[in-house]
Amino acid sequence: MMNLYIRKADLAVGNILVVINQNKETIFIASRDKKNPFLIKLYNRLNTLIGEIKLKNNFLKIYSIEINGEEKATINAIPMLDLKYVHLSKINWNVTGNLVMSDYHVTKEGKEILCVQPTILAQGHPGLELDFANMDDGPVGTLLTIFLNKYIKLPTLTPNAELDNSLLKNKIPYLNNFKSKCN
Repeated sequence: MMNLYIRKADLAVGNILVVINQNKETIFIASRDKKNPFLIKLYNRLNTLIGEIKLKNNFLKIYSIEINGEEKATINAIPMLDLKYVHLSKINWNVTGNLVMSDYHVTKEGKEILCVQPTILAQGHPGLELDFANMDDGPVGTLLTIFLNKYIKLPTLTPNAELDNSLLKNKIPYLNNFKSKCN
């Protein structure tokens, strides 16, 4: 088992993301293209490009994950609307859990490949912990985590927006739990 860590601040605003191990050694460096925000490139610690995720079909909102120039997986963005499940075709990975809060499991044929959960890093910085069963899945799993964190967002609501309470409960059930804990 191998754990990797990403700072949430880097995920939110950074064009460069450093992915480290438990010894604080750089394992991957990810970069977002300023001109093409749907292109994320992943480099190893020697600054060699090893993978990328990019928009493959704009009309259907299909993204491609490539490792060493070979397409390993595709993600159709449409199922992300329910915020609970994503399927990666080609490699047949299933992502289930609370995607908005970055607390989910990735499985293949019923076996866990990757577990992602929020954590607190050094100096109190919020981050994500990626627990891999096999580090060979590291590049694809890291790109997937960055992608899900960047592109799965809560619906933006204007202060004047009228919400149908049943729709909110249906689509984002954890919000209701959060509200009750704060009262």
